[in-house]
Amino acid sequence: MAPRRRRGASNEDGDDDRASETDAPKNRPPNTAFRQQRMRAWQCVLTPKLIVSIFSILAAIYLGFGAYLTYLAYTVRDITIDYTKCIQEAPLVTSGVIPKKYIQAHFKPNPVLDPYKSEWLREQREVPVANYTATRNYCVLKVNIAEDLKPTISFFYRLDNFYQNHRRYVNSFNAKQLLGDAVDGSTINASTCSPLAHDDDGKIIYPCGLVANSLFNDTYSFPKLLNVPGLATNETYYMMSRKGITWPGMKDLYGPTKYKLDEIVPPPNWYENYKYGYTENNPPPNLKEEEDFQNWMMLAAAPNFYKLFMKNDKDVMKTGTYEIEIEDNFNTTLYNGQKSIVLTTVSTMGSRNIWPGIIFLIVGGICLILDIYFILSFFLWKPRKLGDPSYLSWNQSSGPQGHASAS
Repeated sequence: MAPRRRRGASNEDGDDDRASETDAPKNRPPNTAFRQQRMRAWQCVLTPKLIVSIFSILAAIYLGFGAYLTYLAYTVRDITIDYTKCIQEAPLVTSGVIPKKYIQAHFKPNPVLDPYKSEWLREQREVPVANYTATRNYCVLKVNIAEDLKPTISFFYRLDNFYQNHRRYVNSFNAKQLLGDAVDGSTINASTCSPLAHDDDGKIIYPCGLVANSLFNDTYSFPKLLNVPGLATNETYYMMSRKGITWPGMKDLYGPTKYKLDEIVPPPNWYENYKYGYTENNPPPNLKEEEDFQNWMMLAAAPNFYKLFMKNDKDVMKTGTYEIEIEDNFNTTLYNGQKSIVLTTVSTMGSRNIWPGIIFLIVGGICLILDIYFILSFFLWKPRKLGDPSYLSWNQSSGPQGHASAS
C-alpha cells in the first residue's frame, strides 16, 4: 500500500489535483472582516495638543472636585470628647475642666463658650433595672456648643483600637437565631458561635456569639441646655431619636425570638442588665426594634470606627452649654482602647472628613504639573516637527555600519 501524501505537498507523484483542492480549504478560516482582522478601528495618535488637552481637563476636574469636597468638610461643625478616663480622672463633687488633649472641636471662634473649656464630673448612682437596683458609674459632661448647629445633628460614639474585623469574631453569630428562629442546641453548638454557644448548664445563649456578647453598652442621655432662665425643664432638652439610625433593610435580618424563657440565657457580658437571666419582667430584647444592636452587628473594617447612636433631623441646636449624662459600662482599658462621643452636623458628603478632598487636590496638582511640563517641552523648549521622517531608524546613520562600508 502506497504511503499517503502529506497535505500541501507537491503533486510530483501524479496524484489527482482535485484532492489537494478539496483538502486545502478545510482549515482555512472564513473570509470575513472579523475573522481576517479587517474590522474598522480607531487608533489614537497622541499628538502634543491632545496630551496637553487631556491633562488640562483632568487637572480641572480633580482640582475643582477636590476644592468642593474640602469646602464641604470645613462647613461641618463638630466636637469630639474622649471620656475613656472620666471615671479615673474627673472630679467627684464639682465639675472640672476636661483636659484639652481629650477634646477636638471645629467651630467658629467664641470667647464666651470655648469648646475646649468643657467640663466633666463622675458619679455613682443606684439605677432601677427590672425588679432590682444596680450601682452604675456615671460621667456627666458639660459640653460648650459655640454656635448654632443646623440639622441634621448626629450623635456618634467612637471606639479606637477595637478590632471587629478579626476572622473568628466576624463569623461568631447565627443568622437564623437573630432572625427569631428557635435554633436547637446541637445546631448552635456546631455553629460558629462557639465558645459562646451555651452556658455551663447547657442552656442556649441568646443571642450567641462573640459579636453580640461584646455589644457596646454605654448609654447617653439627651443633651440638656443649661442656664436658660424662664424655660421649663422639659423644654431644655434637645430631643434626639434612636429610630431610623440603621441602613434600610437591616431590620429584615432580625426578629423577635421564638425561644421559651427557660431555654435561653443572656450572653455573659449582659449580666449587669440581666442579673437573674431572662424573666417575664425582664424579657430578652426584640432585636427587630433594637437599632443600636443592629448597628453594632454591622461590623467595622477598621479598628477605629464610629457608630450612630441617635440623631435629630429637624431642630437647630442652639448655642450654649449642654449636659450629657453617660452611663459608663463599657470598659475599653482591657484592650488599651479609647471611647469618645461625637456630636456633629453633616454635609452632602457626610460628617467631617478632609482626606477625600486632599487626595483629589494632590492628583489634580500632579496633572497640572505634568500639563505645564508638556506645554513647555512641546511648544517652547525646542520642539521637533511632528512626524519628521528623519527620526526613523533607517534614516539614521550607524557608526559600526559606516566603519564597515569605509573599509
